Amino acid sequence: MKAIIGGSGIDKILDITGIQYIETKYGKAKYYKENNIIYVLRHGENHEYPPHLVNYKANVEALSMLGVDECISIYCVGSISNKFPPGISTIMCDFLDFTTRGNKTFSEVGNVFHTDMVDIFDESLQTKIVNKSKDFGIDMHLGGIYVATEGPRFESPAEIRMYSLLGGDFVGMTAIPEITLMKEKKIKIASIAYSINWCSGITGDSQIDFVSDEEVQNISTNLLNICRKVLLK
Repeated sequence: MKAIIGGSGIDKILDITGIQYIETKYGKAKYYKENNIIYVLRHGENHEYPPHLVNYKANVEALSMLGVDECISIYCVGSISNKFPPGISTIMCDFLDFTTRGNKTFSEVGNVFHTDMVDIFDESLQTKIVNKSKDFGIDMHLGGIYVATEGPRFESPAEIRMYSLLGGDFVGMTAIPEITLMKEKKIKIASIAYSINWCSGITGDSQIDFVSDEEVQNISTNLLNICRKVLLK
């Protein structure tokens, strides 16, 4: 079984009329299934859950219970680096975690384990995404370090300068603990980030400061279709 997890942009595209529920030991998770792909809208159907209140453990536990072995997650981000300006889509290669939220791991009393984060993402999935993106006229970049912040507030200019010094390329609020939980569950994962603006205090070389809502929808639609094609082979 394959899965796609999305948030801002994606939740406005899917015409979801058949939401299903599954009870996990971490709470109830909601999902939508179509053509053997399971979709999880991390913020809910009506974008009701802010980043710090998403039940990541229930969502990932649900994927595991449903037999998902491959997942592509999509994230809307802000740019720090000129390598990945607004309007660019890229496949993430690494992350820096500055979140403070709890429940970031399935490791607990009576079930203690440590998970290697050297090979976070599945190379085969990444290659397929790059190749399939060409069919949609998207120059998908490969690489980029995601800085995960707590949210829901945006970052200060001083924080962004710090993240830049540490090597961050773009900032988001939801990839952690989502991808690390999937890694713990041994679900193969590839993650796409698409930038819609420069971060606080950053003025990059790109002439685009903010991607329009219409363009965000176009990008989201293309990325969703790319993910479908990759997972359905």
